[in-house]
Amino acid sequence: AKDAELYSLRQQLQPHFLFNSLNSISALVGSDPEQSRKMIQQLSAFLRGTLNKDDKGNISLSEELEHLGLYLDIEKVRFGHRLQTVIDVQDKDSLLPPMILQPIVENAIKFGLYDTIGVVSIEIGSRVIANELHIIVRNPYDPETADPRKGTGFGLNSIRRRLFLLYSRNDLVVTSYDHSTFTTV
Repeated sequence: AKDAELYSLRQQLQPHFLFNSLNSISALVGSDPEQSRKMIQQLSAFLRGTLNKDDKGNISLSEELEHLGLYLDIEKVRFGHRLQTVIDVQDKDSLLPPMILQPIVENAIKFGLYDTIGVVSIEIGSRVIANELHIIVRNPYDPETADPRKGTGFGLNSIRRRLFLLYSRNDLVVTSYDHSTFTTV
């Protein structure tokens, strides 16, 4: 039952991102066919990598970052120069379940970029503390146009549930925000 729920949670994460990507590709087809072809290739590589992952085995942070890079390349086609990322990670050999970072970063993009027109920098960091890998994702948000309490919360709740099923702990995903920054640890 646990394996079936883990599989179901992972499968539910894909359609939202896939629909957004396909809509972006559709918009690019007429205005920039070369970029649309590039985005299709990136989406294909990302989905291929997603299909090759399972919840039974952990992967290295390095592998997870490579997969995240494919996702970010797609989003950078959508948002252009407006999306910037700062990645500062330690111990890339640390292990974690696959597909943990992408939904967290997707959430950061949603609340950091959707309601703004300026450049947004999303920070992704990691540290090993007491033999545990701690990942931190920070994004700015405009409190006048975005509310971090609104939205379905599906992505973060799905990650929380997956980690609970794997490690029997409810404290592995914590979010906080102040007047201009949303943080997921």
